[in-house]
Amino acid sequence: MTVSHFVLCYDIADKKRLQRLQRLVSNHLIQLQYSVYYGSLSKTDIDKLISQIQDITHKSQDDIRVYETEPITDAFVITKHSSDIMLFENSY
Repeated sequence: MTVSHFVLCYDIADKKRLQRLQRLVSNHLIQLQYSVYYGSLSKTDIDKLISQIQDITHKSQDDIRVYETEPITDAFVITKHSSDIMLFENSY
């Protein structure tokens, strides 16, 4: 099974929907920042996650973005980063 790498970002208008979405997304992806997550999922799994997200969110009030990306190990940090979690290589 082939996996792809994704970054998911959101802006949710309602507190209850936000909490539900945070719980759902946290079960599948790694939190990079407050509303930014990363993960490696199969096409089937990302489609299922997107469907579950659509069940929670409001189409005209909430903003959800999903980007297919390179593996996170190919990313680098160019500004301040936390020393307690190191997900990136500093080779640039």
